[in-house]
Amino acid sequence: EVHRKVLGLAIDSAININQIRASVHSRVLWLATAIVNHANNVRPNSDGTKVGGHQSSSASSVAILSALFFETMKSDDRIAIKPHASPVFHAIQYLLGELDESYLERFRAYRGLQAYPSRTKDPEIVDFSTGSVGLAGPAALFGALTRDYLETHSLEPTSGRFFAHLGDAEMDEGSMWEAVIEPALNGIDRCTWVVDVNRQSLDRVVPGIRVRQFMDMLTANDWTVFTAKYGDRLTELMHRPGGEALRRRIDDMSNEEYQGLLVSDHGKLKGRLLNGAGKGRSDL
Repeated sequence: EVHRKVLGLAIDSAININQIRASVHSRVLWLATAIVNHANNVRPNSDGTKVGGHQSSSASSVAILSALFFETMKSDDRIAIKPHASPVFHAIQYLLGELDESYLERFRAYRGLQAYPSRTKDPEIVDFSTGSVGLAGPAALFGALTRDYLETHSLEPTSGRFFAHLGDAEMDEGSMWEAVIEPALNGIDRCTWVVDVNRQSLDRVVPGIRVRQFMDMLTANDWTVFTAKYGDRLTELMHRPGGEALRRRIDDMSNEEYQGLLVSDHGKLKGRLLNGAGKGRSDL
């Protein structure tokens, strides 16, 4: 229902929820991109300096943050967002009616929208300032610990949860693992970390083995780890004949090959998939 209100759609049970999600994702992505584009290419700029905006990191966050804000989180939940996803956060706040439209043209301007979520400088409500990577995860964990303490001591009864939206390269920060192994945080069950594995970093392409190491380290510290690797379209393809072979092909390919396939045109994509399939070529 929230999706339909945001999109201005009449409430109709015949509307497919996946169509609604796709419409929401499209609007969020367009707005986030337009916010950065306006700051760089439309707003008067005497010296031509670009303001950045981390477009790729924002694009990979659209589905995650849309699911959290529009379908998962309730009013007493709190979230710490990776700093590079700030344009997506601002776009969602506008669609929710929490941000005036005039701010969309003031990204990284004086008294405008901040490039990283800020409790003190952003006009909308920000739960945690995350202006440096490695802050969101510990902030959400210690926020959950504080809320547990207040509830245990009958000071503030609440069922609110805490979420941290993190980048995969952010998991390299020592502050993340200091929080994971902190004894006082053992057994905190109202905090969820959602790691956006887009494999991209300013320093490198995050290798698949590193992601598996992150998962193993979390599991070793009694975290419950779930993997959500495939979206609706790939999942549907994998249920067709040859789908299992497609899954194996994608799972086995290197990060570099995967990134190359993402920018391949339709005519070359099939050939590149088949050429690298080896013995599984006939199954695709």
